[in-house]
Amino acid sequence: MICPSCHTQNRDNARFCKSCGLSFPAQQGGTEQPQAAPVQVPASSDQAEASVVTVPASTETNATEEDISLAPTLILTPEEMMAYHARRWQHEMEQEQVQGQQADTVPAQQQNTPDIADLPTMRMTPVAGSSIANGPANAEAPVSDSSVASGPANAETPVATSNDTESVPVTSNQAAAVTNHAAAQATASNAASSPSENAETPVIVSSTTSSSSEKEESEVNPTAQPSTDQNSQPKTADDFPTLAVGTTLLGRYEITQVLSAEEQEHVYQAIDHQGYQRCWNCGSEQNAEGDEFCIDCGAELLNVAYIMHEYAPSEHKSEESHVLAGSILDTFIDQGKTYIIELPQVAQSAFPNGVYLLAASESDAGTVRRSEPNEDSTLVLQLQRVHESVSIPSGVFIVADGLGGHDNGQVASRLAIGIIAEHIVSKLLARPLTVEKAGETAEAMDEDDIIEILKGAVEEANTVLCQKNQHDKTDMGSTLTGFMMVGDHAYIVNVGDSRTYMLRDGKLYQLTNDHSLVGQLVAGGLIEPDDVYTHPQRSQIFRSLGDKLNVQIDIFKQQVHPGDILLSCSDGLWEMVRNPQITDILTNATDPQMACRQLIEAANTNGGEDNVSAVVVFVRA
Repeated sequence: MICPSCHTQNRDNARFCKSCGLSFPAQQGGTEQPQAAPVQVPASSDQAEASVVTVPASTETNATEEDISLAPTLILTPEEMMAYHARRWQHEMEQEQVQGQQADTVPAQQQNTPDIADLPTMRMTPVAGSSIANGPANAEAPVSDSSVASGPANAETPVATSNDTESVPVTSNQAAAVTNHAAAQATASNAASSPSENAETPVIVSSTTSSSSEKEESEVNPTAQPSTDQNSQPKTADDFPTLAVGTTLLGRYEITQVLSAEEQEHVYQAIDHQGYQRCWNCGSEQNAEGDEFCIDCGAELLNVAYIMHEYAPSEHKSEESHVLAGSILDTFIDQGKTYIIELPQVAQSAFPNGVYLLAASESDAGTVRRSEPNEDSTLVLQLQRVHESVSIPSGVFIVADGLGGHDNGQVASRLAIGIIAEHIVSKLLARPLTVEKAGETAEAMDEDDIIEILKGAVEEANTVLCQKNQHDKTDMGSTLTGFMMVGDHAYIVNVGDSRTYMLRDGKLYQLTNDHSLVGQLVAGGLIEPDDVYTHPQRSQIFRSLGDKLNVQIDIFKQQVHPGDILLSCSDGLWEMVRNPQITDILTNATDPQMACRQLIEAANTNGGEDNVSAVVVFVRA
């Protein structure tokens, strides 16, 4: 799939862009929708939507012979798309097998055995009663079924699964083949696996050398007999030096600062160059090398500061466990020293005192249509309570654009806003107040409940408009965009070509996809993004409220950070004000009301060809 904001090629099951963090449409009907927006026919047609995949112009060409991101866009049926990926996976597996056969023919002494620091992290959750806890000193490294480390050819490595407590030795080539086959099946089904239930359980990384195994046994099994070699002598201060800034362990954890250095423990600040292996925020392991943002939750994967604890090697492990304030993300042993990677508490919550929202909205008829009714309507509905010094906001912020050329477009947008407001008040805002009034504690709603409330509000508005059109023999309708805030998450909704943006760290992100002809042409790579402002068919949309009962609604989830600015606007604003000018206005505005006013003034100055509306929300800690 292609990100509509930064045009980066993403995997089909991504929910957030790996390059810019843009949220992709949620699953519809239990089936993962292709995230590169499909080219669709007008709403009156019943023809099924076709998947859009960027592939080479000739599907018979080997998938590895050219970069598919540089090839023209073709419209493929789901069957053709699966056939294309099947051929590519088959070719990759054949290449892996050829490389494995070549490795087997090279004498062992000529093979370049990789350094243990360059090997991928090998993890397995300890299981009570397994052979790992009481295994022999030369036990080989346990590897989970989801990750197989590269090592010397034909080296036996026990592969452990979550359902078995016994390890089955297999060769590295066999383990790689199993992993490749499992990865192909996971990609073919487009199923993103959820984080493990034991994601918070500390795991031990074992090296494959016999000396390291002996040291590990002394750490894991306190009943093991101490070694009689010189390594068992008492450690001195020189044996536990402080690591220098810039030192990288396991090829991933780079030390950026020495925080403290004591006799038995050193504390460092470190960054993880392989943060994609497990998202620090949601625990997802579905990211890949090169991803800058988590495809499941949108959290930034790079430049996250961790605390690394280094413990001196000792002859007898202390019976007292290390108590840490933050969450333990990883543990490993390197050269006899134990390391624990901790996510500090401050990094887990960007809002220690809760989320504070500043919101405003404004609407104008525009320069060209000054004498006509303004068909736009806006909604700012917010409940923000502070309890025990923590602010917990909830509310909805909407822009509805009555369709021009239809009967009573202004009535359609006003009806949609009113129905959504009533639904949100009764289901979201009044619910905790009513429960607390009865002397009970209001339970926090889960994500499914929140999405159902937002979706239900929009569906109710659409149903009322459709029924009114049928009863009055009218043809009114409205586009709609906006978001519902619950805590530190924004749930974005979109139907039509109005847009919702997010400004973060001086960069503007478009969070919604345009349900218009030019929007699909851009997503398919058929026209450039700047062409949407001048294309002769830019006013043609294929989704709106009031058109049909089963209208498709896009719902996205975006976690907000302190300093973020959210903007929902009608097409009369974004068509007149380009992204750089929107960025400049939002960056320099001192409050949301000033931002709204300056955006509308800019749209009118640049032509003001349509009604102009904006809702702006500042996120503060």
